[in-house]
Amino acid sequence: MSADAGWCGQCYAPLGPSTASAEKEVAPATDAVRAAAGRGIEVQDGRTTWICPACETRNTIEADLCSACGTQFGRLFEEPEDRPQVDPQTAAVWSMVCPGLGHWRLGRKGDAIARFAMFGWAFGALLILLVSRFGKGGLGPTFPLFLLFLLASLTIYVLSASDAYRIAAGGVPIVGSRALLWGSVGFIVLSILIATFVTLPAARQ
Repeated sequence: MSADAGWCGQCYAPLGPSTASAEKEVAPATDAVRAAAGRGIEVQDGRTTWICPACETRNTIEADLCSACGTQFGRLFEEPEDRPQVDPQTAAVWSMVCPGLGHWRLGRKGDAIARFAMFGWAFGALLILLVSRFGKGGLGPTFPLFLLFLLASLTIYVLSASDAYRIAAGGVPIVGSRALLWGSVGFIVLSILIATFVTLPAARQ
């Protein structure tokens, strides 16, 4: 540990001289540690881990940065942000207007932007396919892509409204930040694979 450490990184015991003044100086740090332990530090089978506040990845206590997103361990000690209080039904209605608006109203701007982008891409691609095939006798070889973008749009729409309601009610969202990230990657990869191996070969015949 560093010479100016106020607490132990393994057992969270306060360090330094055991004087009244030193205890007063260490007390805020100790309170912060207890708060962090309640939010994201866990001990399982004798091993201490911390859960990233950004992507919910579990990391070893020795790690200074999250192995998935690079968030600093110190983020656990930050005071929680005062998020806007929104009625659950109101949050869900905003998400029904446009996926992500409910999260934006709840102060979760990162999740809101991610949902804006995913829904905009999926629904936008869906509209482009419909317009490009208009008057050409149906969707033809683009039907698999059409089905993928349709399902993606509906899934994002429904889950965004449901998650906004759950968050506003104090619950846990069905799709967290990490799941949303990996879902976006999987959606991109799947759309590329379908376009490459299904749609394009059928269009050339």
